[in-house]
Amino acid sequence: MPVQFILGRSGTGKTSCCIKAIVNALLEPGDNQPLILLVPEQATYQAQRAILSDKRIVGYSNKLNVLSFDRLQFLLLGRNTARPQLSRIGRAMAVQRILRDVSSRLKLFDLSANQPGLGRQMAKVVAELHQYAKTPEDISQLLAELSGDEPNSLTALKFSDISLVLKEYLNFIEGRFIDPDVQLSRTRQAIAGTDFAKDAKLWVDGFAGFTTSELEILAEMLKVVADAHIALCLDPSHIDLKNPDSTDPVSLFYPTQRTYTELFGIVKKLKLELAEPVILAEPARFASCPPLAHIESSIFDHRQKKISAGGSVRVIAAPNARMEVRFVAGEILKLVKDKNLRYR
Repeated sequence: MPVQFILGRSGTGKTSCCIKAIVNALLEPGDNQPLILLVPEQATYQAQRAILSDKRIVGYSNKLNVLSFDRLQFLLLGRNTARPQLSRIGRAMAVQRILRDVSSRLKLFDLSANQPGLGRQMAKVVAELHQYAKTPEDISQLLAELSGDEPNSLTALKFSDISLVLKEYLNFIEGRFIDPDVQLSRTRQAIAGTDFAKDAKLWVDGFAGFTTSELEILAEMLKVVADAHIALCLDPSHIDLKNPDSTDPVSLFYPTQRTYTELFGIVKKLKLELAEPVILAEPARFASCPPLAHIESSIFDHRQKKISAGGSVRVIAAPNARMEVRFVAGEILKLVKDKNLRYR
């Protein structure tokens, strides 16, 4: 079960590399090996369109699944997702009601249980616990350790209240609502209990980072797939690929470098084979516009030499993000109306 990383800066063809490999796999005669492409939710349609834009592909069946984590969850849990989904505000309202109902059982927050601010903060704690795949049992274990030292410390009392609220919250949503963070944990368990990803080829593309629950889902998939290819946007020359622990926190690519470090650690922990990474260095996307290629490669490197923009680059200053978007939208409309271009 080898794992291979596909690494390169923006525009070097990481997505194209994945798409070409998937198309070639689809064209293998008599090969029914399952194929899975995991991308962010907003990129699923774009990925499907890119695959079907290859003239050799007229269509594909269930052999290929283009999925986001949400679609993977729906595919594995099915009817269990046919319930109202709790929004961030809905979660806060549910937690506020729970705090009011259990106020007499709280040890630290009993006097402030009816304050809306506490409900919002406690809802954030509940969401964070789910994102980090923590269960009431984990908190109970922590409380057991704390009770041996200072059973009445503020920390112990606080976690006691958090444990109570978390248990009541899980009971409240069970069979009634869907919490996306809770569903991620159930998806991980479902992968281990089904043959959906067994012996499949897996490609992962378009992610800058993962939550802890998403990493655990990905780890479960890496255990059972035949091979995996993970594309990350970073500069391979700025990281030790065989010892990625020493990353630069001020680097432009620090978020994805940290993601690479986490994935590298998971591969090593699972004792999976790590194939030689694919290093993409040529900025193919900017081949027709050298000024853009120069900006991409050296925008934060003041040691680079200046080159002529040749009228290809404009710098616009705006007072806020809303005005930036308004300007860009206006420019798009002008190009469509006056230059006869199309939306894409």
